[in-house]
Amino acid sequence: MSREPVVWWIFGEPFHAGPTVVCICAVIITRVIIGLQAKGKAQWTLDVAVTLLCLLVSILWVQAQGLELLAAGITGIGIGSLGAGIIGIAKGAIGGKLRAGFGAFMDAFTSTKP
Repeated sequence: MSREPVVWWIFGEPFHAGPTVVCICAVIITRVIIGLQAKGKAQWTLDVAVTLLCLLVSILWVQAQGLELLAAGITGIGIGSLGAGIIGIAKGAIGGKLRAGFGAFMDAFTSTKP
């Protein structure tokens, strides 16, 4: 047995296997719990898509920050509980900047100053 951390390679990038697996498990468990508590008709297709998005965001965050096991688990739970809110957060952050940039462009374009 080796005490060296397991490092996997994907698309030419190294990442530590332990925190990634913990993060994946935390997201899946959180999304299953949220899906089982949903009232009314379950929209499994939407929930699977949101779960995949949460997995992608959380794995990228864990790898970018180089988190340890506990922090990776907490990150997975947090991002998994956000769910579809991730889309709203991204739209709010990007949408405001796009509107401001377009407004500045239109002001500069329509300006009569030389």
